[in-house]
Amino acid sequence: MSTARSVLRVAVPVFYVTLLGQGCRPSSLPDWQPVSEGIPGQVGIAAVAVAPGHPQVLYLSAYEPGGLYRSADGGQTWVTASGGLEGTVVYGLAVAPDDAHLVFAAALGGGYRSSDGGESWQCMSDLPPASLYALGVHSDGQAVWAGGEATGLWHSANAGQTWDQASTAPDQYITVLSLAVSREGTAYAGTAGQGLWVYDKGTVRKVAGEQLASTHVTALAARDDALYVLGDGILYHSGDLGLTWHPVGPPDWQTSSWQTLSLGVEPGPRGAIYLGSQGSGVAVSDDGGMTWAQSGSGLWHADITCLAADPSTPGTLYAGTLHNGLHKTEDSGQSWRLVSGQLGAPLVSALAQHRSQPQPLFAGALDGIYRTGDGGKSWHLMSAASGQLAVQGLSIDPQNPKIVYAGTNAGVYQSSDGGQTWRWASEDLGRVTVFNVTVDAHNQRCIYAGSWGNNVLRSNDGGMTWAPIHHGLETLSAHAFAVDPHDPRRLYAGTVEAVYRSTDGGETWQKSAPSTRPITTFALAISPADDQTVYAGTTEGVYKSTDGGGTWRPQPLQHSDAQPRQSISVMALTLDPQQADALYAGTEHHGLYRSSDRGETWEQWGLPGISVYAILMDSASGLIWAGTEEGVYRRELAANETE
Repeated sequence: MSTARSVLRVAVPVFYVTLLGQGCRPSSLPDWQPVSEGIPGQVGIAAVAVAPGHPQVLYLSAYEPGGLYRSADGGQTWVTASGGLEGTVVYGLAVAPDDAHLVFAAALGGGYRSSDGGESWQCMSDLPPASLYALGVHSDGQAVWAGGEATGLWHSANAGQTWDQASTAPDQYITVLSLAVSREGTAYAGTAGQGLWVYDKGTVRKVAGEQLASTHVTALAARDDALYVLGDGILYHSGDLGLTWHPVGPPDWQTSSWQTLSLGVEPGPRGAIYLGSQGSGVAVSDDGGMTWAQSGSGLWHADITCLAADPSTPGTLYAGTLHNGLHKTEDSGQSWRLVSGQLGAPLVSALAQHRSQPQPLFAGALDGIYRTGDGGKSWHLMSAASGQLAVQGLSIDPQNPKIVYAGTNAGVYQSSDGGQTWRWASEDLGRVTVFNVTVDAHNQRCIYAGSWGNNVLRSNDGGMTWAPIHHGLETLSAHAFAVDPHDPRRLYAGTVEAVYRSTDGGETWQKSAPSTRPITTFALAISPADDQTVYAGTTEGVYKSTDGGGTWRPQPLQHSDAQPRQSISVMALTLDPQQADALYAGTEHHGLYRSSDRGETWEQWGLPGISVYAILMDSASGLIWAGTEEGVYRRELAANETE
């Protein structure tokens, strides 16, 4: 799985690699200090389960990066629980009611069982070797149900040791997405496009009700005589075991931006009901769904993929998110705290600092904009009120350090108070992914933003209004952008197949291809000493032009074996402002490279095995910063490296 920023930039799902071990690194490489305290690890949660009889015991399935984990103290600390399932994607988890060590996993290749708390797993071979999505365990600990991709419903009467298909009727091939077991032992199966099915006393039947007939039932819960079903994003309730249904939920959720992703229900007739959303927090009802209150402001920037209630402590709930780890509340969602901070790593794809003020420093991550005022010792999220923001570009007005721009998955955001508050500057264009933001140093009212689907966006009024500029660009995406430091009318845009240049301020563009075949350009840099010298970071390393983009030639990066390796993707380029000949390149999976002769030769310069997405030269403080797939790193520059 790849953390490549290029994956983000082609608008497909993002996956993350596990933390790389430090290993044995050559002593000649520069020493880098990790400084990411306060930026949470980017870990996606596929499932979380609380042990019914021992609620301090939790199991967590992570898919970004993958793995199974166990906590014995309510999420304060975690240990690996993937013995034998390393590299397997687990979609569902269930724990036996009286034995916290007996766990069941619904996984990509079938069903698995562990009797030692995840230290080792055994395949439940009677189950079909298909993708399983859901599990349900009865309170007696013996009856277990499972289902998945075109499997129908499967049943075990001996705690998962042997299995039988619940029916041989045509419904045996339905895809099961979710499961719940009532206290009487009736199993309910939510399906993909075929509503709700019930297994009772040896028979399988479809639950009546036109409202659920063809819905995707992604979550459900059985409580006393009540059933709650999340179908096509709408919560339905039945008080008569499925004979009749009616929708219950926030009254405006179908007409607002609220999108429901997950369901959590506390046991007992007075237990609260929770709905997790896509970037809008949590809705809570304590009267069976009649009225709702929106809470969870600390999670408004996250997609809440799963919810699990503590069965013994009302108000205690766990929320798994798409990228932002596992969070816990002990006050029914009023406040949340991250409990999976030791898992995953923070992916930082942008860094920004005002040239006259070393502090504060801004970092763009997959869950928002962070700021540090103490040299990276601690970071603070500044964009939570703006909702879910995946940040790939940052820029600061060179004349006013209070004005900051961020390129995000929703467009351009702007702050006029040093990051304290943010506004959606490009709202008139709707949601559009922005990869980079560049303030024209010649005219601070002119800002450029490279986007996915709208080419280059430009604002001529300090970010108040935006419009795309095309005029010759043959692509709809611009991953990199640069303004000539001496001529504001000379612009460069890096796209998915070439570099484009404009000599009239973006009114017209001409292709400036570094290669005869299409290659993607992720980074551009123009020499401040000679504006005819331009560098392009591409999927085939670094290319250099000495005639303003007229012609290009490759500048091969040298791998550790000293052999040319043109396949190294370069994601970031930065010129040293103190040394005209020095140039830095951040690569995908190969760390940082440095050239001291204007790109003619390169040496590996630290962070081996890590993807580097952003480089910042802090000459005033004598530091170099790197934004990577493992967070922020910094290094002090030696005297001979700054002269």
